[in-house]
Amino acid sequence: MPKKQSTTGGPTARRAVGVALAAGFLTLAVAAPRPALALTAEPTTTTATTAKTAAAVTSTTSGTATTGATATTVPSPVGTWSVTTQESDHPASTGTLFFYADHTLRLEAHPGPDGKPVFIGTGEWQSGHGGTLHYEFTHPLPGTRTGTAHVELDGVLTSATAFSACGLTKRVYDDGGTETVTIVMNGTKTA
Repeated sequence: MPKKQSTTGGPTARRAVGVALAAGFLTLAVAAPRPALALTAEPTTTTATTAKTAAAVTSTTSGTATTGATATTVPSPVGTWSVTTQESDHPASTGTLFFYADHTLRLEAHPGPDGKPVFIGTGEWQSGHGGTLHYEFTHPLPGTRTGTAHVELDGVLTSATAFSACGLTKRVYDDGGTETVTIVMNGTKTA
């Protein structure tokens, strides 16, 4: 009985697949139908171009592994941002938003006559695929009807120095009332 050709390959092929998996992805390109595809080549060396480097490993029809393009580095929100906020029932306001490396954040908003913020909010942030951004924070409600605002926004880093986000603010007033309004925030990185 004839031996079947292995589609998983030997130790060399498994090493090439391990390199591809460590890089985060594997691309297979097959030009014409063949009886079986086996990864049999030694992995090639990649060169670092940035702090975050990944190599695409492409399996060709001859079974050799070659390096591909370097992955693009997604900008980080960590830093200081000048923000403009628009809630559906209030005029636009400005503030400073700090995204910290430990995934916490701080918002200083509505500068008063003395230049100090009228309120300070605190919360958390997460980044996702393709520069997406989710963050939540709470802050006191200044004014005659006091309470707490619970804000949740989803956005995207449009560049290394700009983001745009929208979401909802749920206001919980000390007198027992509640209301929910839409919020839009745009930011420009200043440090």
